[in-house]
Amino acid sequence: MAIEIWFVHVSQLKLMLKLSKKDTVLEMNKLGQLNCPFLFIIGFDKTENIVVSLNEISPEEIKYAFKDEFSTYQNFFDEELESELEISSELISFDLYKKSFDFVKNNLGLGNSFLTNLTVSNKIEVNIPFEKIINFTKAKYKLWLKDTFVCFSPESFVSVDLEGKISSFPMKGTIDASVENAEQAILNDPKEKFEHTTIVDLIRNDLSKICEKVWVERFRYIDKIRRNSGEELLQVSSEVCGQLPKDWKNNIGDWFFELLPAGSISGAPKEKTLEIISEAEMNLHQNGRRNYYTGVFGLFDGEILTSAVMIRFIEKNKNALVYKSGGGITSRSDARKEYKELNQKIYVPVF
Repeated sequence: MAIEIWFVHVSQLKLMLKLSKKDTVLEMNKLGQLNCPFLFIIGFDKTENIVVSLNEISPEEIKYAFKDEFSTYQNFFDEELESELEISSELISFDLYKKSFDFVKNNLGLGNSFLTNLTVSNKIEVNIPFEKIINFTKAKYKLWLKDTFVCFSPESFVSVDLEGKISSFPMKGTIDASVENAEQAILNDPKEKFEHTTIVDLIRNDLSKICEKVWVERFRYIDKIRRNSGEELLQVSSEVCGQLPKDWKNNIGDWFFELLPAGSISGAPKEKTLEIISEAEMNLHQNGRRNYYTGVFGLFDGEILTSAVMIRFIEKNKNALVYKSGGGITSRSDARKEYKELNQKIYVPVF
């Protein structure tokens, strides 16, 4: 088994390992068969992954929190914010963004994709030390990886309950809550409805690969998300469910990787759209890669599984910080509107 040593626990008692896709699948399967609780972190391109049993995790290396309807897990304690959080950003230029946007739109026009998620990196500064940001953020899912990134995601990926029912919560469509009739505006917007419906269909198809039956439990409901400035955003979500085989714990890695990457942060059809993303984002991220951003992380506690999409994401690059954000592009998308939306998503939810 070829494994690369990534970084070492300060106590020197164990090693944190970065795993290949193949080794990640094998490790998730093994721990699932043993009913051993574990945390997993899977990068967008599935080449940088971590799988570690919960009793081996040091809060000095990894901090996580899951607080949704399926679970409540946390391996650190929140602290009170001593001063008001301040965040400033240095946005990429609209011209640079538009070059990639036009490349995506051209492929949409050619029928190579119906929906493509386009993401960018913007430099930011915050008045809170990087290692403490996770303590103050308010989100369903939080993850901090030492000297690498912090994520405070509102978006569930998939969760599996005691009966093997798997639920996915694609989140697609954002609007400023202060807009007049904001809820009706986004629900009635043809572009937003097409984008969301496309993702729901994609999730249904993904779940049908691993489930005995699939259905849509809820379609296009509204969640409220508060920015650190106190302003609110409305986010549109759906719930798509399926029934896994009774032995789902024995091959967690196999069926989980069948669902990756998440449809909400890639597009449709997946394979060709991923090729488009790779070229379109070449100049929008350092080294042209998303790295862990828009990958997934999750926790299996021995009985149930819960996971999240890694959006709302700050990456550490030496002493600099970058905030990664994006949005879905369709044939009806407007470059200025999409540019505004992806920059609107630069916030740290502290309130």
